[in-house]
Amino acid sequence: MLLVKEIIGQRRTAFGCCLRQKWCNLRFFAIHYGSVGSVLRFQGTSVREADMPIRVQCDGCQTVLNVQDQAAGKVIKCRQCGGRVKVPMASEGAPTRPRAAKPARKVEDPDDLFGDIDLRQAEDTKKRVCPGCTAPVGNEDIECPKCGVNIATGVLSERQRIKRERKGPPPDEFYRSVWGNSWKFLKKHWQFGVQTAVVWALCLSMATTCAFSLMYYHRTRSLALYEMAQKDTANITIAGNRLYINVPKEKGSKVEFDGTYYQKPHVMWAPHIQPWREPPALFWMGMTLVFQLGFGGWFWTLATTITNTTMAGEKRVKRFQFDFFANLTMGVRFYAWPTVLTLPLMVIPAGLVPFNPVAAGILYGVISLLPVLVLPAAVVHMSQNYSYRAWLIYWMLKDFGRTLGASLYVFGMMLVLVLLIPGAVAGAIGAMQSRVVTWLLTQESGALEWLKSNLADMGEGNLRFLFYQMPLVFSSSFLFFGIICGLIAFPAVFMMRVIGLYGVYFRADLSIVNEFPDLEAATFGPRYLAFLVDSIILTLLSGVGMFIGSMFGFLFSFYGWSIANQAGQGIGAVASLILAGMYFSLGESGAARATLGKWSLGLIVLRDENLPQTRQAAFKRAFWSLLSLVSLYIGFIICLFRPDRKALQDIMTKTKVVWQSEQT
Repeated sequence: MLLVKEIIGQRRTAFGCCLRQKWCNLRFFAIHYGSVGSVLRFQGTSVREADMPIRVQCDGCQTVLNVQDQAAGKVIKCRQCGGRVKVPMASEGAPTRPRAAKPARKVEDPDDLFGDIDLRQAEDTKKRVCPGCTAPVGNEDIECPKCGVNIATGVLSERQRIKRERKGPPPDEFYRSVWGNSWKFLKKHWQFGVQTAVVWALCLSMATTCAFSLMYYHRTRSLALYEMAQKDTANITIAGNRLYINVPKEKGSKVEFDGTYYQKPHVMWAPHIQPWREPPALFWMGMTLVFQLGFGGWFWTLATTITNTTMAGEKRVKRFQFDFFANLTMGVRFYAWPTVLTLPLMVIPAGLVPFNPVAAGILYGVISLLPVLVLPAAVVHMSQNYSYRAWLIYWMLKDFGRTLGASLYVFGMMLVLVLLIPGAVAGAIGAMQSRVVTWLLTQESGALEWLKSNLADMGEGNLRFLFYQMPLVFSSSFLFFGIICGLIAFPAVFMMRVIGLYGVYFRADLSIVNEFPDLEAATFGPRYLAFLVDSIILTLLSGVGMFIGSMFGFLFSFYGWSIANQAGQGIGAVASLILAGMYFSLGESGAARATLGKWSLGLIVLRDENLPQTRQAAFKRAFWSLLSLVSLYIGFIICLFRPDRKALQDIMTKTKVVWQSEQT
């Protein structure tokens, strides 16, 4: 009985091993024969080559076409792009059918249950696989969508080879696809064109209205000061840019000017300069600048968003909302970037001015044109994680030279589609300036007379300006800029997509930096660029500080202080220092951990323990930064020679300026 059980167990073991062996053979042959599934068929079946359609691929748009065998050797028209496609002969396009293998010899083994199975018939003819990566492919595919291998030949095509080498599509295809691709994008995102037109028209109209208010205040205030000075020519004299008040030596004498009584001699600015320094004028200057920043900020924000989306391979822009204050910060970058970019080259025309002013002017115009020429490469850099190379003229000229043809092509498109209309309008206004001004004044006078007759007579003072002139200027400006911006907004969105495609096709030629070692110390060059951007912002903050000082000076003058101007200037200087300290401390200790200049380049400030600064430590670092400036920048320059790249303010506060990582 035990002998019988042992024999049965051995037979079961042999049967199981045989079954596993045959299953492995089946998997091997299925994979092996699946790689050439386009050329093998079940045994006993035959397919007539003449009854099958011929597949060809258009060289222009890469569309796969199925044509009847009657078109073999002829030229047909591509139904997608309209190009001419030559149909090869059936013998040329059809793959070579391999010679049928001999039937496998049947193994005479009583224990081999699958010995009589023909494994050549194990292929599934309903599915095709790539001969390179064995990935499933469709019946209409000529190249594998995954690896790009030609299914018939098993080798990479020239296009796929270039695509792999450049990590992107061939650059020659940029000129063919840029128009159609950008047009499709514009049709899907037409709302961006509407938003751009509205935002640009609103910002420009508000900036124009604020500028008009500034000029109105300066004109009326200057006339009033001149009239007051003419009333007492014996004691008040105007010489150049100064106004002198001479008080008689008799006891108790005093001179009245601008509502203030002066008992001592006093010197102040002349009537044509004094209004520019007063709080109302500074306020309207600031508002004009703010709305100008909003105009540039919208362009920069939308352009970098569309470019980033295009280079990421996405078809639609997701979650883009209008944020006015974020646009203001981007507007600073819009106006600061061309200044910082061309600053090293502006030294040349500045040196030529004493010798040849004409040549200096021509050279200045050529240098001013460079930001427009390198704008596509700069927008691509600005849309990446680290954008500091967009601020360096060396890298921008290098990228421009590498992509000379494409850069000039994009510049030509931008010139025709976006810049032609505003340029023509500006040229026409400049050529007929006197006529335009006369016509505008006539229309304004007629509108004011109509409002006076039909609504209410506001007189000739500030009430008429506030209730009649300002609304007229804003409404007419909005109508004018609405038409101009409506004509260029949609082409502008179109060009933003073009710039994104420029980055996709020429990524290998651009000096893009997307990775840095986490928290690596920043070198002198990027820190210097960040300082230049911060210097522009500090200039704006100093204007705010002087505005505060002028308000106090105006108040002191009202009470007749003889040192009103000096006191106002001192308060303005102190206010500017306080604002500068708050700018550095609040920025570097806040969520951004950087000032706007550092943040624009991808830099942050941390303690040596890689922890954020406290508010008190950030104020201390701002103080040492001020001392570094007072020391003729020596405290800042020492970071160029130290291996840890630390400046004076970094050493004294145990901080460091590093490249931000993905986590920060």
